[in-house]
Amino acid sequence: MGENDIIGRMAGINLKPIDFDDEYKLKEYLDAIMKLKDEDCTKLFIEGYEKLNKETIYHIQEFTNMKILDGEETRINNLPLVMKDICNLMKEDIAEKEILVICDDKEKTKRTIKEISKDVRFVTAIGCEEHNDEIYEYILEETGLSLFYPVNIDRILENYSMIINLMDDLSLDFSKVRRNCIVFDFGQGNSLHNNKRPPFIQDFAFNLNDLGINKNRLMQNRVLSNLFEALVEDRKKDIKYLYSEGNYYSIKDYVNLFIKVKGKF
Repeated sequence: MGENDIIGRMAGINLKPIDFDDEYKLKEYLDAIMKLKDEDCTKLFIEGYEKLNKETIYHIQEFTNMKILDGEETRINNLPLVMKDICNLMKEDIAEKEILVICDDKEKTKRTIKEISKDVRFVTAIGCEEHNDEIYEYILEETGLSLFYPVNIDRILENYSMIINLMDDLSLDFSKVRRNCIVFDFGQGNSLHNNKRPPFIQDFAFNLNDLGINKNRLMQNRVLSNLFEALVEDRKKDIKYLYSEGNYYSIKDYVNLFIKVKGKF
């Protein structure tokens, strides 16, 4: 990327945090965006997006006719790479691991399971029960993988080495989850938490320098998935960090700190 290449527009519309529940302040915010927008602007990055409720997100997208970048595509596309890296560091075969996918969105469930299907053989899916048959047939036809749908997930939670959550509101009895289970918590609701287990992985992070973008004093060198999507087209890049509860860990450090010290998973 050349020194003078334009990758987007950055504007400080607000100097203080905005109360998006205040209709007047939200209208001012949207009007400011529209003054900056031109016909080439189709995507929108909002710092702190994860704190917005669904209604506000929908309203902003409808008003501006722009898609708010949430990093979802990047997280799903890079998920199998991170899962393999973790297993390789543990000297474990990912194909032998049982994976639980929790999602209440049909298309998102399909995309996620299809992405990880090249490396895993045992996948359980919950959360989208009304579409179970359609998802099952799609995954079987596309990947040859046969999904498992449990009658009572709580009775078999200890079977899973990795859990992938994409639901915003999740109720799960984590006391029944094995101690060294790796949890990818990509839901946009209240963050899951359990002190007795490895920190739940909430996002992936990249080094700004590795993206071919010159250092910028307005951006930190560590770039989370939603900002990554605003900066580059390629959705698969070398993951440098796992993000959890405000902390960044290299994949190796995460394994050494939270998994190896407690035994294999």
